[in-house]
Amino acid sequence: MKFKNKKANTDKLIKYGFQAVDGKYIYRTDIMDGQFRLGVTVDGNGEIETELYDTSVEDIYTLHLAIGAVGAFVGRVRTEYDGVLSEIEQKCFDTDVFKQDFTREILSYAREKYGDEAEYLWNDLPDAAVIRRKDTQKWYVLLMTILPKRLGLDGDEPIEIVDLRFDVDELPKKVDGKRYFAGYHMNKKHWITIMLDGSVPLAEILEYIDKSYQLAHGK
Repeated sequence: MKFKNKKANTDKLIKYGFQAVDGKYIYRTDIMDGQFRLGVTVDGNGEIETELYDTSVEDIYTLHLAIGAVGAFVGRVRTEYDGVLSEIEQKCFDTDVFKQDFTREILSYAREKYGDEAEYLWNDLPDAAVIRRKDTQKWYVLLMTILPKRLGLDGDEPIEIVDLRFDVDELPKKVDGKRYFAGYHMNKKHWITIMLDGSVPLAEILEYIDKSYQLAHGK
């Protein structure tokens, strides 16, 4: 199985207690007051395998995976099993909803230059993320996956875009309705939307990110 829209972070796996073995990461822990030993294996593709061992009978236990299995005991096993996996997902996996190389480069750039991580703030918009300055808490990047029609474009395949703060005097000159748009989902006088399909060079986008960062000051 895989966690949806998640990518394993190997550093976090090791910190959590996983052991690297032949290209895979293996973790074991006791649940149910030691009656069961849970093994979790994460491979290089983020695929997850689990094995639950019942120490009282020295055999593999699978009843917690059977949808039709009911009862207080199996319910408790299932709850503790799910709890471990949920914690591993939260502490060892990063959100991975964006697919375009440029989008990933933006995430890396903000992390490496400014030490800022993307935040996924909305449950109903899982493919949207903001990046904000630590000192002012103001956003300077908004990443989204939207349908082209939202920008007045043709096509049915979702596209990835970035919204950035932009100089109010320069913005009208830049907007062309093809690669650059007045801010989608943001103030159209102060934000610009840029396509992340490669039509705008990455170096240019990164320059705009720096300017957006500066514009997100405290005044």
